[in-house]
Amino acid sequence: MGRTETTDMTSEDAAILRTVALKKYFSLGGGFFKGSSRVVKAVDGIDLSVTRGETMALVGESGCGKTTLGRTILRLIEPTSGKIWFEGADLLKLRKGEMRRMRRNIQLVQQDPQSALDPRMTIKASLSQPLVVHGIARGAKLREMVLALLNKVGLDENHMNRFPQEFSGGQRQRICIARALALNPKFIVLDEPTASLDVSVQAQILNLLKDLQRDLGITYLFISHDLSVVRYISDRVSVMYLGSIIEQSETPEIFADPLHPYTRMLLSSVPIPDPEVEKKRLEIRGEVPSAINPPSGCAFHPRCPEAMEECRKAKPQLTEPKSGHRVACYLYEV
Repeated sequence: MGRTETTDMTSEDAAILRTVALKKYFSLGGGFFKGSSRVVKAVDGIDLSVTRGETMALVGESGCGKTTLGRTILRLIEPTSGKIWFEGADLLKLRKGEMRRMRRNIQLVQQDPQSALDPRMTIKASLSQPLVVHGIARGAKLREMVLALLNKVGLDENHMNRFPQEFSGGQRQRICIARALALNPKFIVLDEPTASLDVSVQAQILNLLKDLQRDLGITYLFISHDLSVVRYISDRVSVMYLGSIIEQSETPEIFADPLHPYTRMLLSSVPIPDPEVEKKRLEIRGEVPSAINPPSGCAFHPRCPEAMEECRKAKPQLTEPKSGHRVACYLYEV
């Protein structure tokens, strides 16, 4: 890929993926009187660094921009501005053919496996498609590779010629994971991959993902609103609120000592499976503000019980009050 550039990467950056000031705005057209267009700031200046081989969880309420960020990173949605680096390559400078080759390394598993699979195609056809499109295999070799993919996710030869509607939700998600693995990717965005599954099936899929990561060395960006799932599978957590990352740390640290008031409220809602333990729940007041007309300053200040005057004036930047623990909150600014 002749146009790949690496000059903006710092020597200290060991990340497999990094975004710099990444933004994705959506225009909604003119208002009632056909005035200036309204803009939804779905992703609003994200700096994110994901280390090779880790699982980075992206958490937050519905509508905070998690899925948009994941799809923008993969260039399924083109960003408004910013940078996306993958293994030293500036993804936004890759031509169409170069980006197509890059997609061997970066894949997506969607939330709803039923809608992700074509009901008219057998499982063999679905898993064969990426291998054929990228010129990797045909004929007997293709069948052999499809079978190997099924075996990796706990399925077998008997499943090859069936259609998606013949499988349970958990089996369909295994098939979607197998399809994502077809091109031997290094990085996978997992967009709420267990949200539509029963709890017992969720555990099976999470264990499968952990086993695959251990065996294949894959890096995950795991998008979820389920903090119990996040605690089990992730190495680090990034908390999003209204298009911005407001806190980030290693998973044990963020669950033991959340700094941002929003994070503390989110974690207080996680149930404890012990009837003898009484847990104080911190309720988040109100609804998530509109991304069309976000509040001034810190976007969380209208709902925050600890809001101060400066919270209303200017947006706080991520600082590091504890080693490896970053937070965007005036409570911790020196």
